Amino acid sequence: MAQPVNAVAEIPERPDVLDCIKRARKDAGEDDVEFIRLLNDCYVTKRSAMRGRIAVIAATADRSPKAKQILSDSRFLANAAELARRTQGGVRVIGGRPVAKGQFLDCVAVGNDHQWGCTGTLIAPNVVVTAGHCATFATRVFFGNDVTKQGKITAVKKSVPHPEYRTGKSKSDLMVLLLDERVENIGSRPLATTEVIDAATDGRVVGFGNTDPTGTFGYGIKRQVDVPVASPACMGTLDGQADAAAYGCMAGLEIVAGKPLLKKDSCTGDSGGPFYVESGPGKWAIAGATSRATNSATDDCGDGGIYVRLDRYRDWIASIPGVTLP
Repeated sequence: MAQPVNAVAEIPERPDVLDCIKRARKDAGEDDVEFIRLLNDCYVTKRSAMRGRIAVIAATADRSPKAKQILSDSRFLANAAELARRTQGGVRVIGGRPVAKGQFLDCVAVGNDHQWGCTGTLIAPNVVVTAGHCATFATRVFFGNDVTKQGKITAVKKSVPHPEYRTGKSKSDLMVLLLDERVENIGSRPLATTEVIDAATDGRVVGFGNTDPTGTFGYGIKRQVDVPVASPACMGTLDGQADAAAYGCMAGLEIVAGKPLLKKDSCTGDSGGPFYVESGPGKWAIAGATSRATNSATDDCGDGGIYVRLDRYRDWIASIPGVTLP
């Protein structure tokens, strides 16, 4: 995906990371800043002798002052620490794993007649929502977990970008795809309410996107990762700056979330894909659509992402002829 693309970079789950989480929890107590610092220090040490990239924010922080920015955001730190404590590590903290068969069937690959390149979500039997900048990938969708294997492919009858979206711009980065047929055997995903989104401290990103920090390879397998929320509505402040300036989000219209902690994030090819939040125990609703990386990102993938809040656009989506939301 182009620069405005931001799903799920993957590093295999490792016992040494779980050990780092346990040690950091023990030594930091209730200090969120210290918890994150200890966790990163421990993981850098654990990874220093290994080949490949060191997937830790501490490694990038030395290269760019911007990479340190999210570490000064008390909202992010508290949510990241709580996510680690609540789940004892596991995939919700380490992130990036293939979606199990039968889960998140509403998350689809979006492509043109020649290739796949984006992600979307079925929100009604004949309606998929994706990103506005995915216009070149908007003639068909794939239902399944791996685009190289068997799955259901459905043609797009009509694509409707948001009227405010302009190529290369950020505002209203949404597009609705009306399918050529109704998909009745796969449950569509309900839109999260404003109250649920505002209260969310973390969410689950799902997508078919690339899996390296530069966003250049790995597209095709549906993966998931859980990430802490920094700003649920781009309405707070960070180091005296409004979130809109600090992160590059649209005030009141977007969610900022990410995982620079261990390089777990949305990535190129996840554009348009779902940012889910829990609406109840074990129940997931779609809160946002993946748009792009934050201003503070040093890599295209792995340093936090911006997601368009669908509750702010529900009326527009519902007004499109042929769309009937649950």
